[in-house]
Amino acid sequence: MSPDEIAGLLSEYFTEMVDIIFEHGGTLDKFIGDAMMALWGAPISHDDDPDRALRAAIAMHAALARLNAGWAAAGRPTLAVGIGINYGEVFAGNIGSHRRLEYTVIGDSVNIAARLCSRAEGGEVLVTDAFRERITDPHEFDWLPEMTLRGRLHAVPVYRVRPGAPAAESGTPS
Repeated sequence: MSPDEIAGLLSEYFTEMVDIIFEHGGTLDKFIGDAMMALWGAPISHDDDPDRALRAAIAMHAALARLNAGWAAAGRPTLAVGIGINYGEVFAGNIGSHRRLEYTVIGDSVNIAARLCSRAEGGEVLVTDAFRERITDPHEFDWLPEMTLRGRLHAVPVYRVRPGAPAAESGTPS
């Protein structure tokens, strides 16, 4: 694809995904090339932020399936997206220089989510155990072998959200 065609495709994709983030009470932190970073719990927190984040991730995959169907019918390329979600403490605030500040979040929890995202296959939502433990909506998860992530001394327990209708948790480690 030409750069203009890629920019057009990404604009269509980002428009849909940002709407979903906002509909689920999230905050768009930034676009990172062809990726984006969103967060829940800052600057305004809700008791059900983890559930909102997971519902958004599932809605994003459903919306991407609809976009891909339209793009394929038009003879355009399709996209595959992996999502990584973590839960934990972060610094939220303005970061930068005296010439340019940006509201963002930083910290180990953000780094872990980014690493999960890079490991997630297209169509997958990978979550940490810390995140999974805070979900109150029923969902099924598949336990995966602990992942060694760059920048971490210890492996991280990871779960894959099962596609389809939410149901009771299964697949816990033995």
